[in-house]
Amino acid sequence: MSLVLIMDQKSDNTSKGIGVKKTERKKQKDYGKQIGTKVVHAGEKTNPLTHGIVTNIDFSTTFAYDTGREWADVFYHGKQGFAYSRHGNPTRATFEDKIAILEKGEAGIGFSSGMAAIATTFSTYLSPGDEIIVTDRCYPGTRHLLDQYFKKWGFIVHFVDSTNNDNVSDKLNKNTKLIHMECPANPTLSLCDIEAIGKMAKEIGAKYMFDNTFASPINQTPIDFGVNVVVHSVTKYLSGHSDVLGGASVSSNADREEIMNTAVYFGGVMPPFDAWLSIRGIKTLELRVKRHNENAQAIAEFLEEHPKIREVYYPGLKSHPQHELAKKQMKGFGGMVSFCVGKSDDDGETFLNSLKIIKKATSLGSTCSLAQASGSMIYLEFTEEEKRAIGINPGFIRFSTGIEDKNDIIEDLDQALKKI
Repeated sequence: MSLVLIMDQKSDNTSKGIGVKKTERKKQKDYGKQIGTKVVHAGEKTNPLTHGIVTNIDFSTTFAYDTGREWADVFYHGKQGFAYSRHGNPTRATFEDKIAILEKGEAGIGFSSGMAAIATTFSTYLSPGDEIIVTDRCYPGTRHLLDQYFKKWGFIVHFVDSTNNDNVSDKLNKNTKLIHMECPANPTLSLCDIEAIGKMAKEIGAKYMFDNTFASPINQTPIDFGVNVVVHSVTKYLSGHSDVLGGASVSSNADREEIMNTAVYFGGVMPPFDAWLSIRGIKTLELRVKRHNENAQAIAEFLEEHPKIREVYYPGLKSHPQHELAKKQMKGFGGMVSFCVGKSDDDGETFLNSLKIIKKATSLGSTCSLAQASGSMIYLEFTEEEKRAIGINPGFIRFSTGIEDKNDIIEDLDQALKKI
């Protein structure tokens, strides 16, 4: 069982966050110095009853004690333990410890999806009239959430081209309560200066939130650069096998308490089985991400030289306009490559439909390679003007490299390009 403490609460039911877990990691535990060791051991303990080395799945939704007073001491008064699974679950707590250690934070929260993590964190720190600055190269789901819901609820949203620090600073004011960045950005793989924006947020007392899904903690740890809250779609690289729907946040203990207070009542917490699958997936995270990085670099270099490719977007290429910034912030350049095929969206669709090994599907970070075309898939609802504004040009393909042999992937790409 992970070490989990319950925050002190007043005894009346009007108290905010009743029964919310306050997670504090043991400092003396040695999980190794290198991240390749931490992904295997961080947050996990030998089962004290069976001595099994694999974390158990605890499906219980409620937890019983010898007396009602003992249960109340856990739920209300800070005694170690679990009372109700929405507030805390042993399997989820182990996952939360593991991701917090990998992201160099103090505490984590497991959510039912990446969007649950994002929506809950936004709701924790924003009130009607507050302003939020968001990179305009963000995940479409994040943009839709803000445009379709938060704006009509009275939140003021500024989408900015975050490749230029001045665009961020120009929108800062006393009402700015949250800055949300994503880097490398989805889907153009542009970068922001994480540290510079962190200093801006600190100067005005705004919370700095960062979506690290594309990079993973293997390639980038944003907390090192001043980020307060890191969020993930666990569905992607962390679980890594296209069989988990989940999300996570990592922060300080104090921020964790605030976000968890919201999460308890929004209800979008990670189920035990998904937590267990995520723990299992993370054990191979470093190995997989290294292979993703290697494959993506080789594919980007192949595409850059191909006559039917107009543009290639990959931070590991020297031709990427922010390559030097990528080297400063990242330990590896990631498994995502975007590129423009032929002259039109029709060319992009022909290319996509000609792929044989590579799956035509959304999502990313899986063991198998996935490709999607902006003209016929995820950005179909965007107008041409909206797509161009964020750098999505005709024939745009977003490609998630898998862990297959890179030569087979390149051969599949090459034969599909010949169909244009």
